[in-house]
Amino acid sequence: MANANSNRNGSIVAAVAYYRMSSDKQEASIPEQRKAVQKFAKQNGYHIVKEYADEGISGDATDKRLAFQQMIANASNGKWQAILVWDQDRFGRFDSVEAGFWIHPLRAAGVKLVTLSDGIVDWSDFTGRLLYNIVNAIHRFRL
Repeated sequence: MANANSNRNGSIVAAVAYYRMSSDKQEASIPEQRKAVQKFAKQNGYHIVKEYADEGISGDATDKRLAFQQMIANASNGKWQAILVWDQDRFGRFDSVEAGFWIHPLRAAGVKLVTLSDGIVDWSDFTGRLLYNIVNAIHRFRL
């Protein structure tokens, strides 16, 4: 699913950052996520060209996550190649069918998901997709 050393070729990769928290009880606030993502970007050869944030919205309430929807819509513009997130859970908690709806336009645009916890999520091969969906299911159904 991931490689801890995210940007392997040494070039600077244009990226966006996406931050989300469900509630005030969230483990990592948006400012904490931003600080960690910016540090990761600097250390791993990513240049953040835009930030998107949805505050106080559950990961499975995609209809309310307007910044997320805008980020997906903007992916096809070719101005960035990666989405940096704190962890996969911040990107979203989807069932496997809904995940495909959001991932397909990203994959078609050549955009990768990069998590601070696990590195690059590889949607281009079977193992990467399988691991992504397993992690998603765990996050989606935990109490």
